[in-house]
Amino acid sequence: MAVLGHGGRLRLKREVPEPIVLRSDDLYVASNSIFMRNPAFWSGDQITLSCINGLPIDVSGGGPDCPDGYGTYCGGDWFIGSNRDHIVTDASNFYDANNAVQFYMRQEESGITTSITYYIYRDQLDRISFYSTRAAALKGATAERTTLYKVDFNTLSVSSAGTTEYENAIAVCSIDIGTYAFSDVQDKATLISICDFASDFEEPVNFEYSTAYVTLVDVNKWVVQAQLTEWALNLTAPEVDITAVGEKFGDSVKSLVTGGGTMDFLIDRLATGENEADSTVLLNLLLLTEKGCKARAEFYMIVSRPEGAAGVLPGDLFYETELLVTSVAVNTRATEIIAGSLNFVTVGEIALRMGTN
Repeated sequence: MAVLGHGGRLRLKREVPEPIVLRSDDLYVASNSIFMRNPAFWSGDQITLSCINGLPIDVSGGGPDCPDGYGTYCGGDWFIGSNRDHIVTDASNFYDANNAVQFYMRQEESGITTSITYYIYRDQLDRISFYSTRAAALKGATAERTTLYKVDFNTLSVSSAGTTEYENAIAVCSIDIGTYAFSDVQDKATLISICDFASDFEEPVNFEYSTAYVTLVDVNKWVVQAQLTEWALNLTAPEVDITAVGEKFGDSVKSLVTGGGTMDFLIDRLATGENEADSTVLLNLLLLTEKGCKARAEFYMIVSRPEGAAGVLPGDLFYETELLVTSVAVNTRATEIIAGSLNFVTVGEIALRMGTN
């Protein structure tokens, strides 16, 4: 059975990527950005930064909110705070002439922020920067970026913003990062590989989040796929012959219900709203091979139709399933708009939903 989607609607919910751990050496002060190798985080994503030592940002106005990460000597890599600002050259006195000045930076002066939520922009060199609004993050303007300071925060975790329980679990597990030793040749670590209480649960479970790290699959919100011109969903349920020897007439049962299809779309970068996504989402899904490569999809044939005459029933009619993008083709013919098409396969349950609720 083929379900054609011209004039229909497609809603997608991405699979939540694993939280990733970044190091102090990944921070670039000149561009106010941090290098991230994991491709599952995209521009416009709302994320949470967590670090038990404090973050390399200034929320209170007293300096970076990471009191133990300040520098002590002139010419070093780390930020010099108000406690050591008398050291300007190698000839400067190591101690301040004023004995009332603190030698070490304290929380009382700098403040400390261990968790904060931002929107991210990912540049062409895989560096992420942070913004207070999604619109600003999609544009990536350098003047609107959150200022980052070169302080030794050791490691911090980047995770998708989600429910309170999810973020509490991230905060608990981020404490374990402090004792984790990175190897010089190791790829970026995921938080689940570090947390002492990591688990494999795919859904929220009913126990204290202070004793387990839980991967929630419903953190990212539903978005309407913009710039889509047409989609087709093909569903099959092949038969299996179970005719017994000696029977005169054949008998069969259905085997697996599977599906696949195509999507045609226009390619452009647009400043979409919170509930929409441009076609770069579809292009990115093909490039992911690990956690985050799947998307839950709703293929709408009827959208919020009111009750009508001649027995027309109100509500929606759509298929719901998960999909994997398997191939993408891009058309760049002269004088025509750049367009793309992709093939996908369904994974897991395929459900037909209908009605008003």
